[in-house]
Amino acid sequence: MPRSTAASALSLRLTFARNIRLVRIHAGISQERMAAEAGLDRAFVGTLERGQRNISIDNVELIAKAIGMPAHELMNPELPQLRGLDSTLTRAPRTARPYPVTRQAKAQRPPR
Repeated sequence: MPRSTAASALSLRLTFARNIRLVRIHAGISQERMAAEAGLDRAFVGTLERGQRNISIDNVELIAKAIGMPAHELMNPELPQLRGLDSTLTRAPRTARPYPVTRQAKAQRPPR
């Protein structure tokens, strides 16, 4: 049964890239957090999500565990439709800073 959707036109590498990004974003996980949980470098994860890099099967498994999804589902071109993922989202919402910033009151300048 031939498929004519735009999603099926993506290579497997680009399908995987899109899917890990969408799942990560919908889970509210940053690239940095996902990379840390998978034991990978954040820059490496970024190149994966942009489809610029091939990935080993071992790293596919690490990423799948980090985002809580079976590895084989990350290869499915129809994952966004099956899981109801909004493919227009490009970044996870910022709910809190990973490193809290404490602001100090500005020092009063003496009058001139």
